[in-house]
Amino acid sequence: LLRVLDLSWVKFEGGKLPSSIGGLIHLRYLSLYKAGVSHLPSTMRNLKLLLYLDLDVDNEDSIHVPNVLKEMIQLRYLFLPVKMDDKTKLELGDLVNLEDLYGFSTQHTSVTDLLRMTKLRYLAVSLSERCNFETLSSSLRELRNLETLDFLFSLETYMVDYMGEFVLDHFIHLKGLRLAVRMSKPDEHQFPPHLAHIYLFYCGMEEDPMPILEKLHHLKSVQLAVEAFVGRRMVCSKGGFPQLCALDISKESELEEWIVEEGS
Repeated sequence: LLRVLDLSWVKFEGGKLPSSIGGLIHLRYLSLYKAGVSHLPSTMRNLKLLLYLDLDVDNEDSIHVPNVLKEMIQLRYLFLPVKMDDKTKLELGDLVNLEDLYGFSTQHTSVTDLLRMTKLRYLAVSLSERCNFETLSSSLRELRNLETLDFLFSLETYMVDYMGEFVLDHFIHLKGLRLAVRMSKPDEHQFPPHLAHIYLFYCGMEEDPMPILEKLHHLKSVQLAVEAFVGRRMVCSKGGFPQLCALDISKESELEEWIVEEGS
């Protein structure tokens, strides 16, 4: 009769979650956050009433996730592992009730599965080099209720400049954006007009992003971290950032000069 089970940080023998987990058919909440798990049992398909599932486990090696999630059609919140093995193929197209989805991998999941998830408010995407960016962009365009969008760091996104493929200014409801994607030259059309919070890291921007960011008049917080900007000079001009409350600039090793004009 158990409804809530939190196994965060638990270490399992041999890295295997016991198959008996499938007997807890009334579970609504299951968390394996940072748990020591490398293999999930197929019996998890019995957990059809789950509303919340956190599989963001602590694994140095990749984890095998059997294709059981398609059975959990009541899910509202799903957190997937960032590293899944090459044998993992997930069908998520029936999860039409999802509101939060973390770790959606374009390597292990069909991008078109996103088309049916019209209730999504929060989405974190892990890009792979096999991703069809045109299909991804058109699928994202249908998520009209999206409020927060993350592009997670991976080797592929760090090494290749993908941002030329993305136009995000049609996300009129998007309030939060986090990008760990290479973009040597920022473009104003890449940022939704009503953004309140933006976090950029590992972007490798060679041009000063401030002339673009300061024109996003709804911004309340800006974070630039870990080589988001690799230039030497940054300028915040008069009249820019009218609502900004917090600015965090860290680990920008090339930055030598920061000019803040009066009235910025």
